[in-house]
Amino acid sequence: MQLRSDQLDTYVADLAELLERYGVVLSKPAPGQGIELLEDDAGRISFELIGGLPDGRQPPLATLQAREEFTPADEAYRRSRYEFELIDLEREFRRAYHLHFAEWFETTHLVVVHEHCELPIGQIRCQHYEGSPIRDGYQGVMILLTAWAEERPDCSSLPCLG
Repeated sequence: MQLRSDQLDTYVADLAELLERYGVVLSKPAPGQGIELLEDDAGRISFELIGGLPDGRQPPLATLQAREEFTPADEAYRRSRYEFELIDLEREFRRAYHLHFAEWFETTHLVVVHEHCELPIGQIRCQHYEGSPIRDGYQGVMILLTAWAEERPDCSSLPCLG
């Protein structure tokens, strides 16, 4: 995924709007504050969106987190990292989809993306499950919302990377 600077601003705003359309109440950014795009010394741009899912409780028992990082590439930015996470305390499970530490994962497991599945939370039967790439934040959010709306996952059916 590659975006120009102006496209990146629109992409992040649209992603926050998608979350809110499905009833996610964003806590990061805090209410009344704008989305913060952070730029590090290497020119990488990152953002983080965190929100509670509409479960009727305060604070919500289920949270969704979306984090992405983009690396400068010619006249644009290329997505180099993502983390999409769902933590459901009421049903005691965690699902996560990650692209990070790509060189280590490629060397160790011959893949660059992986998943996490904990049922119950904190009970880790496998450190990293085989995953498929998430094409963009919209897909990442929809996968998490679907996981939240469905029955608890069956972690034992996922292929373990180790």
